[in-house]
Amino acid sequence: MSKEIKCFGRCWTRRECLKAIGGVAVGTLALASGIVWLGGKKSVYELGQDKVVEYQKLCRPKIEELLGAENYDRCCAAMLREYDEFAPHLPILEDSNNHGVFFRNAPFILSLYRALLGEFALSQDEALDTLSQITDYKVREDYGNDPVMKFIMSRVAGSDFFRKMFMSVWERQDEEYGWATEFPESDAYIAIDVTRCGLVDWYRDQGVPEVAPIGCEGDFIMAEFMTGLELVRTKTIADGDDICDFRYVKKQAQEPG
Repeated sequence: MSKEIKCFGRCWTRRECLKAIGGVAVGTLALASGIVWLGGKKSVYELGQDKVVEYQKLCRPKIEELLGAENYDRCCAAMLREYDEFAPHLPILEDSNNHGVFFRNAPFILSLYRALLGEFALSQDEALDTLSQITDYKVREDYGNDPVMKFIMSRVAGSDFFRKMFMSVWERQDEEYGWATEFPESDAYIAIDVTRCGLVDWYRDQGVPEVAPIGCEGDFIMAEFMTGLELVRTKTIADGDDICDFRYVKKQAQEPG
């Protein structure tokens, strides 16, 4: 015999339930990718420094490969000195997505680049090449070591729910050194136009616009974790274009040999 279940208070509609579940899922994606800023506990200086140290440890094998194992500690110390020089110019970003993307990239990349130029006296071309190799390694290891992120990204192509979740992370608040995005009509599975890039703006203001394209390389590495999709991009703001045109398209099934 079935029992009547009483609803205390207003019952949620199906739409409200799905919206709540989606909000939890988006939060999970943000936390999994490390892009949520739980502000109020640490200063901007401490948050940026933590990221520098975290990625120094993550990238130790690559740093030692390129600079020599004997120079790892030297590189780390030089990076922290360089960080102290530009840390007062780090922005306070209110939007958690803006904040997360910025601090996953800017403090580590700029401190390493300046250490390569200063402490190791590399030419600009040599420093950019070394920076590119270490940054690519950082992105691949960062995502590869995150099982929750890998789970979500691998399901974007086969689920409208996860597709919308992925796109929601690209919605940004309008603020200085933040990002601005649009979602144009397209034949692509996911189409996103970035019309302003906070990293490009900040690197320019720090006098190093040449490092901005290196951060763009990570977008293709991240796309490697999106099973069944590939990223096609023909424009980037870092290269002087008006937009970054992200187009995630479904891979064509290969004909059996």
